[in-house]
Amino acid sequence: MVRRSILVAPVTVSPTKPLTPTHLKHLLSFDVLCRATALFADVHLLYNHSTFAGTRQVAGFWEFLDRVHPALCYQDLTEERIGELYMEHQRSARVPFSELQPVVQRAENGWIHPATSRILEIWEQHYRLLGMSDIKLGGGHAELAPVDEVVETLTARHLCVDGRPLGAPVYLDATPAGLPLRVVISADGHANYLFRALQELIPSLGRHDLVLLVYDKELRHDYLVLEHVLCRLGAAVERLELVRVPIDGEVRSSREGGWQGYTIGGFAEPVVAEFGQEAFRLGLRLYLLAGLGRGQGESFSLPHLKRWVRRAQRLLDTAGEGTEIDAADADVETDDLPSQLSRLAGRRGFIDSYRLTTNMLTRAGGIPLRELLRVAYV
Repeated sequence: MVRRSILVAPVTVSPTKPLTPTHLKHLLSFDVLCRATALFADVHLLYNHSTFAGTRQVAGFWEFLDRVHPALCYQDLTEERIGELYMEHQRSARVPFSELQPVVQRAENGWIHPATSRILEIWEQHYRLLGMSDIKLGGGHAELAPVDEVVETLTARHLCVDGRPLGAPVYLDATPAGLPLRVVISADGHANYLFRALQELIPSLGRHDLVLLVYDKELRHDYLVLEHVLCRLGAAVERLELVRVPIDGEVRSSREGGWQGYTIGGFAEPVVAEFGQEAFRLGLRLYLLAGLGRGQGESFSLPHLKRWVRRAQRLLDTAGEGTEIDAADADVETDDLPSQLSRLAGRRGFIDSYRLTTNMLTRAGGIPLRELLRVAYV
């Protein structure tokens, strides 16, 4: 079997707030995807918080904290408290880029605000509890192509309109695909998250057979534009769109609140205490990836989560495991499992975590349960 090289590029969860069910669904989806796909392909995960540290969403929050709350000791704060400060920032007046630029420059040089350092420290504990394959996810430093180099590359392929000589914005031009122009650098020179994604992606394109973009539904338009640009630059691109998880019947952004009591720090401990860590890990994956499905119909519910954790325990018992499953144990890549997963991936070339999880629950495809759980889930 020829192993393809796949670059998996999910939109990152900005380290400015607590992890909610929506964030967990996103993180666990690509964790399962990468772990399962790695059995038959060479998977490279592109996920660096530093890539987007200079955006207004992150650098703007840092500037707000230093200006409005200069005396806070962030090491003593919970992620929920930092999330409340982020909501306060979102309600405040927008500062001009001239005031934001010093923070952006520091961020581009590798500086991390202590509030974000605290969030990442807490997230590492969560990732360990969740059994994520990389507990320091996003902690690397991204190598970004220079702004002028990226603009020149795009302009040469008629993929961008550079208004900078006239004091105007830079636009991505995907109009041949029926998509409107998209501002990626403002008139005052501030690059947004889409341009920064291109700064990181473009240098990597020639090293991979496939680029997989993973994002949530609300970003669909931007990712259609991004797909068009990358394809015109010669990349083979697939998209995987995920939906947000409703809370109390509403789908809201973290900046708007409504997540209080629904963060992993808020609901995990009693469930782990009742059922154990392995059952919790698997049950949360089953619930978020399969139980809630691809749509946005059902709200996150602790009683429903517990039902899925009970089902997870039965699966673990069926798989014949003892009290613990360790993803770092001996190699379980049998001759059969990689080929079975490759067939499940089909022409798209990667494992859809929703499809894999539903197949596992229905025992479709004859994939060995014990090996699959160990390799991709717990």
